[in-house]
Amino acid sequence: MSRRRNAGKNVKAATITVLAGLLLVPSGIATWSLIEARHLSQANAEARVSLEALKAKLAAIDDTSDDISNGDAAVAYLPGDTSAVAGAELQRIMTDVIGQTGAKIAQFEFIEPSDDAPDNGTVEMRVIFETSTEPLQHILYTAESNRTALVFRSITIESAEAIEDRTQPPALRVSASVEGYWRRDKL
Repeated sequence: MSRRRNAGKNVKAATITVLAGLLLVPSGIATWSLIEARHLSQANAEARVSLEALKAKLAAIDDTSDDISNGDAAVAYLPGDTSAVAGAELQRIMTDVIGQTGAKIAQFEFIEPSDDAPDNGTVEMRVIFETSTEPLQHILYTAESNRTALVFRSITIESAEAIEDRTQPPALRVSASVEGYWRRDKL
């Protein structure tokens, strides 16, 4: 008899365990699903913000391309039919950008492409100037955010002199290689 009672108790315990599992497993799955849904909703909201930012950038690009197609000279390119004319415009742009900050230009030098380099409509020049940190930041930002596409190929920054007076920002001697592009209509 005691075996039957123990067997009956075991069956009752197993039944209670199975019923508890049948109640706990679905509630656990439901809780997990709600947490995952919240994470997916947050990721979806972040993706929407990114999508809106990309749409705004695309609209800005479309606006620029409309300007180009409406006859507003190719904005990204240096004007000119030859590399010499495009180089002169590159020098003018850099003179204006550097001059706005009060920096002193020491030298401009055009870099001739090597004999085996393709003639792909690029103009490169080295400019050497003296400035300090804040104006240098302004020069770099203004040149790279200019409507004409300019790229700093290399830049070397050195202290121009040993400074005894720490109240003044240090003078910097900057040598930068800047590249611009001109449209080659006749290839």
